[in-house]
Amino acid sequence: MKAAELLTNIQLDHTLSPSAMSVHIADISCDSREVKQGTLFVAVPGHAADGHNYIDSAVERGASLVIGEKEVANADFPYIQVKDSRKALAQIAKAFYMKDKPLPKTIGITGTNGKTTTTYMLKSIFEQAGYSCATFGTVSYIINKEAYPSSNSTPDPLTLYKLLAQSNDDVAILEVSSHGIRQGRVHGLFFDHLVFTNLAHDHLDYHGSMEDYFETKASLFQQLKPDGKAVIYTGQGWGKQLSERLKDEGKHVYTVNSSEQDDMIVQPEQNYVIVNGEQWPLSLQMPGVHNFHNASFAAYTSYLAGIDWNSITDTLARKLHVPGRFEEYRHPNGATIIVDYAHTADALENIFHTAKKEGAKRIVHIFGFRGGRDQTKRKEMLKVSASNTSRYILTGDDLYGEAPATMEKELYDLHKHYGNSAGKVMYDRTKAIKSAWDHARPGDWIIITGKGHETYEQVYKYPVDSDINCIRYLDRFTRNPQKKLIQS
Repeated sequence: MKAAELLTNIQLDHTLSPSAMSVHIADISCDSREVKQGTLFVAVPGHAADGHNYIDSAVERGASLVIGEKEVANADFPYIQVKDSRKALAQIAKAFYMKDKPLPKTIGITGTNGKTTTTYMLKSIFEQAGYSCATFGTVSYIINKEAYPSSNSTPDPLTLYKLLAQSNDDVAILEVSSHGIRQGRVHGLFFDHLVFTNLAHDHLDYHGSMEDYFETKASLFQQLKPDGKAVIYTGQGWGKQLSERLKDEGKHVYTVNSSEQDDMIVQPEQNYVIVNGEQWPLSLQMPGVHNFHNASFAAYTSYLAGIDWNSITDTLARKLHVPGRFEEYRHPNGATIIVDYAHTADALENIFHTAKKEGAKRIVHIFGFRGGRDQTKRKEMLKVSASNTSRYILTGDDLYGEAPATMEKELYDLHKHYGNSAGKVMYDRTKAIKSAWDHARPGDWIIITGKGHETYEQVYKYPVDSDINCIRYLDRFTRNPQKKLIQS
């Protein structure tokens, strides 16, 4: 494919070589280490490294054309300067991989909490109705029923369009993160449906303010197709603001909340929703008002896409497994253990509310904080835990370059200033879980949050690689007391 075919809709600032547009392109990469003869190398400025610093390396490896957004003096290779490398990469990837291939019906889900659960619910609804689904999200990427490891909630554009080109699925459902939007990972992709679940305090290390975080999320809705439909949760001011803005722009907006002004009126306590004056049952196996809202988003979106209501409600009434989301286990003495990905104060409140409603006698909470991430939300999460639990244990989580000693000190400082006497710090995550396990009483709810389906990046005392496997490990030895726990 000639470069000119890939650059048709891209704003070019300067072409340093007259022959650049006629160069043949055999492949695309934004990683100089993956460049081979005939590759188009796109230099992207990143958070940790700038691709422009690796242009020489890419040329040495055989790059036939380089695209970047910075000036390159005295280039002796075909180079094209563009306004935005990230957006150019996405458009080039789409043109290269999706040439002559139509996109499936495309649904995007954005918001702070609930994206993964809503995605799995939508997938189940469409598949029960006879449609095949591709999904892109935090847990994995699934194409033609084959799962691929997920590196980000929203894949980079090369991965996204390469997998979409391989897909024979009828529907593609994407979790769209604020990082993915800001970094142009879905640039050039237009959606049949977009869902806004909520907005909570998160990622302010990246965005700086809730307003910037919101505007990033809101910008995604400019990628709705002309006849595309937006499903917006208006139970928060952010959703109301977004729905009003989109309506003023003439977009097709459908709101979900409990007021008579909403297009879908939700009644979680009564297990039904109202649409167009008609009441429909919505019974779930997953407890919690937050999961009822997730189900409402999935139900309404699939209904707007043409799925029959009876099929939707029948599907949602079945037990749905979402990896690392409110996964429930039983202690041998009858205590309930929940493993969940929750990593914001709002998400924790939802889980604690659910546990209390389900009859928890005591709540024991085990959680930590990601290193190198939004530090401003940590005290809010601890305050929510301390005020809603009988006992909490602050413990380790992924460090992302932060020193273990620094994180452990942070836990002690947070516990001292925002915790209470019922809590404690136990940095080894497996020891923290075992402590809660050993002291569990019938009727307790032990809630372990922050990791969900993910594996550990640190090595702990017991030889397990996740919260879920730690529970299984402890359960195995509790039921076989003659065996001794193996310690790493």
